[in-house]
Formats: sequence, C-alpha cells, structure tokens
Amino acid sequence: MPDHALLLVSSMLVVVMAHLSCADGAVGTGKSKISAVFMFGDSIVDPGNNNNRLTEARANFPPYGQDFPGGKATGRLSNGRVPGDMLGCLLQLK
Repeated sequence: MPDHALLLVSSMLVVVMAHLSCADGAVGTGKSKISAVFMFGDSIVDPGNNNNRLTEARANFPPYGQDFPGGKATGRLSNGRVPGDMLGCLLQLK
C-alpha cells in the first residue's frame, strides 16, 4: 500500500474511532467526552494565529475570517474553517 493511502486510511480510522467513542450517549446531549483535538501538520490544519506576536504579517483584517460567523477576522491566516475546526464541530467541541 503506498504511503499516502496508508496515511488516508489511518486518518479516516482515527476520525471514525473518535466519532464512535463520542457517540455512546454523549452526542445530542451537548456533553462531549472529548475535550480537545491536537492536530499536527502543515498549513492545511494549522492556519496560525499571530495576534500576540510582534510581526508585520497580520491577518486581523478582511478577507481573513470572511467565512466565519459574522465575517470577523480572527488573526488566523485562513478565511474560514480548516479540517481541524470541522472535526471539532463534528465532535461537538467548543
């Protein structure tokens, strides 16, 4: 099996296992058993946040954040949610 296929299968397995572990009575009640998700990877899963850094590169103005509720720029170098955010929503994390 090629490396990318193994990575894809492993990632899908982790998501399914997390979803199933959350599904036994926690889903629908608003009380998730999972309190945090740690994502490691490149810019696809880490849009960064430089609001507290001394740098000229800023992301606290439009179009950054245009796909978030209210269209507010959050300092993240993304215009919306990334896969980690979507996983957090699926697992009902705040």
